[in-house]
Amino acid sequence: MNILITGGLGFIGSNLTKYLLSKKIVKKIIIIDSFQKTSFKNIKSFAEYKYYKSVSSYKPSSHRLVIIKGDVKNPGVAIKLTKKIDYVIHLAAESGVDISISEPSKSFNNNVVGAFNYLDASRINNVKRFIFASSGAVFGDQKPPLTESMPKSPISPYGSSKLTIETYSETFSKVFDLKATILRFSNAYGRYSQHKNSVISKFIKLANLDKELIINGDGNHTRDFIHVNDIIKAIFLSLKDEESFSVYHVSTGVETSLKQLIKIFKDSYKKFNITLNVTNTKERVGDMKKNYSSSLKIKKKLGWSPDIKLDEGIKDTIDWYINGK
Repeated sequence: MNILITGGLGFIGSNLTKYLLSKKIVKKIIIIDSFQKTSFKNIKSFAEYKYYKSVSSYKPSSHRLVIIKGDVKNPGVAIKLTKKIDYVIHLAAESGVDISISEPSKSFNNNVVGAFNYLDASRINNVKRFIFASSGAVFGDQKPPLTESMPKSPISPYGSSKLTIETYSETFSKVFDLKATILRFSNAYGRYSQHKNSVISKFIKLANLDKELIINGDGNHTRDFIHVNDIIKAIFLSLKDEESFSVYHVSTGVETSLKQLIKIFKDSYKKFNITLNVTNTKERVGDMKKNYSSSLKIKKKLGWSPDIKLDEGIKDTIDWYINGK
């Protein structure tokens, strides 16, 4: 099994790569990453790999793990890297609502153009399955719990970019017989999370600097927080998906308000003798007020279910940030 991961050195990608390396069925992993949101600490966690500082310097290697610095927006690169690949897992994205509103063209180029390049390259090179990391942002502000079949009505360019590639993936499945799986992740957190738009990551960084935790709004906004270890299990199971085209919610189905999240943080930081202070600011444009998803479909079809409870996952993530373990 040969796998290509775009954005493979980011938060989810780093965790996924480590997991896949533990599976004997995986013969080769090729990663293309821009290194814009990557810590070299992530790379050092891999035992052995071959690194290419540019796509032009890349040559087929006998190494099981190959890491290439490159831009997903180049269609020729996508075609080159997907040769002899069985599965493409597209994680590379300009994540978050904020930047999609402040820089919509950047969001479009990275999230739509970049993803389409690897979708089309998968078609050209007869990849067995294209797996796309999507989001509940495709629904906009609808009454939860969100299910896969609910109407889509994004309220941010970020949500629109994800929905665009979902639609293209379904069309490619019908027209070109390219098998595709859409995984809509709820709010991910865990080790290697450095993303400034991740609320849990943001809270940990502020707490460790002894700064106030900032909440956008009154704290009653809700989210469905899922640990990255549960996400990578879902990705691995999706490699065995038998459907020509499928969409799954990767979520806990548990609604947690930001007020509840703050309480978990305060309890978790007690052992470090750190007292957390909180301040509220205005709501962000494009933010959904309530958001949690049903994961019944993926449980039924792929046998997946989340294992890590929120309080346990946050404690583990805090330990990683503070102790590096």
